[in-house]
Amino acid sequence: MKVTELIAGSKMSRFQILAVVTAIVLTVLEGYDSAMMVFVAPYVTKQFASSASMIGLVLSGALIGMVVGSVVVAPIADKIGRRRIAIVGTVVVAIGMLVSPFATDMTGMLWARIITGLGVGALISVVGVIAAEYSNRRVYPVVMAIYSAAINIGAVLGAIIIGPLLPVQGWRFAFWVGVALSVTAFVLAVALFPESIAWLAARRKPGSLERLNSTLARMGHDPLPGLPEEQLPAREGSSALRTVFSKQLIGQTVLMIVGYISFLVVFYFANSWAPNTLAAATKNPALAAPTTLSLGLGGIIGALVFGFISTRVNPRILTPLFLIVGATGLALFGFIETNLPASLIELFVASFFFSAGVTGFYQIIPKLYPTLARATGYGIVAGAGRIGGIASPILAGTAFDAHMPVPAVFVIFALPLIVSALTIVGLSALESAQRKRTTTAEGASEASEPLASPTT
Repeated sequence: MKVTELIAGSKMSRFQILAVVTAIVLTVLEGYDSAMMVFVAPYVTKQFASSASMIGLVLSGALIGMVVGSVVVAPIADKIGRRRIAIVGTVVVAIGMLVSPFATDMTGMLWARIITGLGVGALISVVGVIAAEYSNRRVYPVVMAIYSAAINIGAVLGAIIIGPLLPVQGWRFAFWVGVALSVTAFVLAVALFPESIAWLAARRKPGSLERLNSTLARMGHDPLPGLPEEQLPAREGSSALRTVFSKQLIGQTVLMIVGYISFLVVFYFANSWAPNTLAAATKNPALAAPTTLSLGLGGIIGALVFGFISTRVNPRILTPLFLIVGATGLALFGFIETNLPASLIELFVASFFFSAGVTGFYQIIPKLYPTLARATGYGIVAGAGRIGGIASPILAGTAFDAHMPVPAVFVIFALPLIVSALTIVGLSALESAQRKRTTTAEGASEASEPLASPTT
């Protein structure tokens, strides 16, 4: 039996709960970082007299770093372990947060955001895998819902606690809070973040059995006499990257990359530009924080509701439905942007649906790949998805600089959610076709085998 199957069928131990909670707290750091720049942006724009295009580039700065961090670091995590990468990621985030307050222009701010994104990208390539591995079958959907909601939890905490203080403390205060949170995350990662048990079982390095049994003992399981042979299989050749893009998985990988890019185009557009649009339309920079709060609360509740429903409904069915409703809600915001509080309520409802898409992807993607390619597959999809997040604020800034009508911009940027929904539908159709081909090939092989000669 695979160790992951052993955990899936067992009761959650205190050690597993701590591991999952730590993964969620580390994800809150990403959420705070992403949202912080949104409600800081109106103040930074005013001080540095920046155009919408330039502020869009800075909003994308962390995402540029995330792409590099996710795609480059994820294969390293499959070689040296996921715990080490998580610790390094928290250190890099702290460095990026530390240099940000010293920026004297938008170029300096951009580089600080890229550094921060490198660390966040390293984190997201491993924390989701750990949260999934240490959850048993019963709590897995709920854990992944809370994990995906952690991004919005970070945004909400920032909007509630930090946002109201910025008019008095100044925008640099938000980054100093980020430094403190990053140091806290580093301590948690060192003290509580575990190594992947599937990685320990599959790598077969000296000391792996001892480390695996030590981890299993902390979960209340008996030690194994040897590393389970069933843990092995699953990757083509010696390269995790080759497995992710193998003949058997390339279709799934491409669909998830396209789907996640499309999803993050909308997610980062909404979270970056809805607050700035409302602040600009009302000429009140302070409105950026409550708008972020509305988006964040809708996302948190939507992710949790999605998680509970997905314990009974297949997330591959649920995710497209939520994304399509979310697309409709976001498109409507452009027509009522200055109507307070209706616009804030409408954003809450839209975020409730489209932000839940994160939960759907987090539940679907890790299960597509074998153990020794899981962090690589997850990191590549997550990192490539950030391309959409990078392009989105920049393109939106260009559209606003060109004086495109606000309703038209929001309609255009809601459409990729439809594309994202279709990729989930396509994933199920592709796998169904693959199973039929396999069954047909096996049947043909059996039919071609000669009958055994009767014995005399």
